[in-house]
Order: sequence, then C-alpha cells, then structure tokens
Amino acid sequence: MKSFPCWYFCAAFLVAGYTVFLTPPSRQTASAASPSTARVVLSPQHLAAVNRQRRIYVNNDAGIDAVAMGPKETPITPAEWVAARLSAFTQPGSQVDTVGWCLDEGNIAAYPSDLIPELQYPTLLRWRNNGVDIAQRIVEESHRHQLEVFWEHRLNGADREADVQTPAHPPLKVQHPDWLLQDGWWKPGLWNFAVPEVRRHKVAVLREVARRYNLDGINLDFGRHPPFLPKGQQWEHRDALTRFVRQVREMLQKVARDRARPLLLSVRLADTLPGCHFDGLDVETWVQLNLIDMIVIGTRSTEVDLPGFRRITRGTHVKLYPCIDQHHSPDGYHAVKNPAFLRGLAANWWHQGADGIATFNFWNELPDAAARIGTSGPLYEGSSVHAQAYREIGDRDLLKSLDKWFVVARRYGGGFYDRQGNRWEDYANLNHEAPLPLPVGRDPAWGRVYVADDLEAAAKHLQSLELRLLFSKATGPRHLEVKFNGVQLRPSLVKSGWWVLPLSPQQTAVGENLLTLRRVNVPPPLPALSLEKVEVHATYQPRQP
Repeated sequence: MKSFPCWYFCAAFLVAGYTVFLTPPSRQTASAASPSTARVVLSPQHLAAVNRQRRIYVNNDAGIDAVAMGPKETPITPAEWVAARLSAFTQPGSQVDTVGWCLDEGNIAAYPSDLIPELQYPTLLRWRNNGVDIAQRIVEESHRHQLEVFWEHRLNGADREADVQTPAHPPLKVQHPDWLLQDGWWKPGLWNFAVPEVRRHKVAVLREVARRYNLDGINLDFGRHPPFLPKGQQWEHRDALTRFVRQVREMLQKVARDRARPLLLSVRLADTLPGCHFDGLDVETWVQLNLIDMIVIGTRSTEVDLPGFRRITRGTHVKLYPCIDQHHSPDGYHAVKNPAFLRGLAANWWHQGADGIATFNFWNELPDAAARIGTSGPLYEGSSVHAQAYREIGDRDLLKSLDKWFVVARRYGGGFYDRQGNRWEDYANLNHEAPLPLPVGRDPAWGRVYVADDLEAAAKHLQSLELRLLFSKATGPRHLEVKFNGVQLRPSLVKSGWWVLPLSPQQTAVGENLLTLRRVNVPPPLPALSLEKVEVHATYQPRQP
C-alpha cells in the first residue's frame, strides 16, 4: 500500500517487532526442538459440529470484482452486493451447505483491523466510512440463509494495490525482509513459516478475525501460495508448520470456549499426500494429534488421492472434501460448459469416499446477479453451469441418472503457476503426477479410467455410451489399436484428432477401467504421438416427469 496511519506501525510492533529481541539467531534451523505431541481434546459439541451436513463446500473468492472489490467506485450498495454474491447458494434446490468467504489475500484486510492495513478500494471505503463492515454483513446474511460460514485465509497471499495490478508491499514485509523466503516467485516476498515471528503474526491476524466475527470455522489455504518454507528443505522444516497449525488450533479452541460455541479448523492441501510432504505439510501428524477437522483436497484437480487421505483419517473425526477449480483450471478443462463434466467428477469422488464436494473459483452468481457485479461464467442452454452444479453434485443418488463425463487428469495448466515455468520447485497447483499426456508407441501404453456408475446395472436406462480419445495429431485406425478392459474397440468416428469408440455397458467396470493403446503398421522412423484426453461419456435416457 502507498501509506498507512501511525496506529498500524504501533500494532505491527506489538504483534511482531518486540519478539526480535527475544528470539535467538538459530530460529530457522530444522533441528529446533520438536513440536508437542499431545493430542488436542475435542468436546462432544465440537465433534457434533464437525459432523454437520456439508454436501457442497464453496471456497468463494469474492476479493476482486468490477463494482466493490476493485479500483472504480460504483453506486452499488452492500445489500445488493451481498445478495448477488449469495445468489447461487440461496437458489431453490441448492445443495450448498458451507461457504468459505475469501475477501482478501491475508495481509491487507477487507475488514476493520488493528493489526494489518486495510484494502483501499473506493467502493469498499465508502461502505466503511458509512459504518458498514462488509465481512460482518456477509457472515450475518449467510447465517440468515442457514449456511455454515468459514473464513478463508491465504497463508501466502498475492496482495495488490487498489489498482488490483501492482503488487503491494505490506509494511511488515518491508521492515523484516529476513522473515521472507529467498527468491520467491512473488517479488514483494512470501512469508517463511520457519521463522517464529511469522507464525505468531499469522496467529494474531487469525485471532482478530475469529474474535470479531461469528464464524463456524477457519480454513488455512495452503494452496495460496507455496512455498511456505525454504525451498528444497520443506520436509526438513515440517515441524515449523506443525507448530503453526497447533498454535492456530489452540487459539481457536480458546476463542470457542470464550464464546461457548465450537470453531472448526479446515486446511486446503495439495492433491496427494507425497505432494503435501513436498511443501513440508505433515498431514499425518496433524490428523493424529487432532489439530484439524477437515481437509479440502486439491486445487485444479480432476483426480485426487482420496484413498490415501482416507487411509490416514480412517477411525478419526476428520472429514474429506475433494476440490475442483474452474478458473485456474485443469489443462484442457477451463470453465467447461457442459454440466456432465462436473457430474462425472463429483460421482467419482463420492464413490471414492468423499464426505462432500468442494469447489473453488466457480462463478457463484446467477446470471442477473452476475451482471450487476460484472462477472460472467459458463452457460449451458442459457443457464449458469455452476448454479446448476450446486443443485446436483451434492446428491449422489440424484447423480446416478444424470449424463456424465468421466475424464482422466491432465498435467499442468491452471494459469499463472504453470506460466512461471518452475516445475522443478513447485508441486501444488500443477498436477505433476497426472497420467496425461501419454506417449503412444509400438510398445503398449497403459492407463486407467475411473467410472463411478454401475453402467451394466443401468444399461436399460442408457441412451449411449462412448469412449472418446484425443490424440496430438490425426491418426487412423489402421495405425493404432485400442483396448478397454482387455476388449479391443474400433472407432465409429475419427475427426480432428478425436476418436469416438462405442462401448457396451458390459465392457465397463465400476471403479477403475484399464485402457491400452499401441501403434501398428507404422514404418520407421516412428513419429511422436501422444494421447491427450480420455473421456467416457454416459448419456442416459431423459427422465420421465
């Protein structure tokens, strides 16, 4: 930000500055004393809150738009803005039970703060000068609509000036460059959570939010943005993040006792356990010690390691919510307009043991409301695809009779993280381990397709069933062979790199299906060819009214 009142610098000193004189120089060493191994004791009331119905959990990024959270002042009122932001969640038939509100990047506040500077968007300033705390309004209105409310906190947010383009330099980062990671991709600097002062500062910021608002929980967003620990040493420094998560848990437990109502702790993580380890997140320990209640798995992922997370949470109270992002999207699946894509994704995750479905960066406004705040998302037959998803993907029984695409994950994509080009240093947000693209040569190439539906049992209700394959270049059936669960298939259509291969329900299995491909009758030298997309399209007969 450009300037800050004197109260901010006093607060910054109180939160963090004095600790400089109390902390030994070795504060960042990985050999520091191990964190406490005591399990947090959770009350019956807390466990009951964890077990609330959470069919769909929405991480609602409302921190930037054209009318309130941006550089231009507009006449929109707080009531109009909040109603628009809630519109897809309050529509008839909505299955959204929980909304995590993300109003800022974690270092410059969208709310009145005694600890960090406040956003300077003109419309937001007008509301604030008129006595409106927009965060308070959001919490109140969400509760009025019977929605559970979480606060989304980005641990290493990319804060910007009021023009929403220029990277902001929060004063605490300017004052303490030694608290930041070296050579971070975000040039104003990313916090180094190996530094105790950073952890204390973050806990203080979260304490202020937890005390100020009547929240149901807080989500620590580890997807925004790694790294959190010195690069190349994250797993060695994992105890630092475990200390931090414990500090947050203990702080929230105290706030909960003071207000006599539970306050839950959720975390959003990479899509696999080894990927979490890459960034120094010892999730197994967090679960064992009751440090967390919920795990939102993945960012822009179409496949996540639900079996792995289920293994470490089995027999515990911790709930699992696999997550799909439709702005920073999986490669080749940005803002998909056909609702069958999200249905297939959700059906697979329900079948794999999810406790609910999480979404991130969806367009969460109905079309009329979206027009009022200057947003626009994908439409299907004139209606919002994401609003439709909120009426469908939280009900696994309803999904059974709806058209679906079962897709195989692709590597990379998803916007700025991949554009950085640093695939060696980063894991989260990149889908490194996804199976596609898959090189195809003379030696058979193998892959798996997950299909949640029992298509054989539903055969009489199916209208069509197809395997669709997209290749990097056109190739004909004389030069390529395909098997599905060991049964050789032939395409009914080959066009623009796509193969469409009819399937019978009897050729499919519930869960994982094996796909095999090989090149044949191609003289040397063998030109490169890769399998780019794999989709099983299940189209059901229209339901009778």
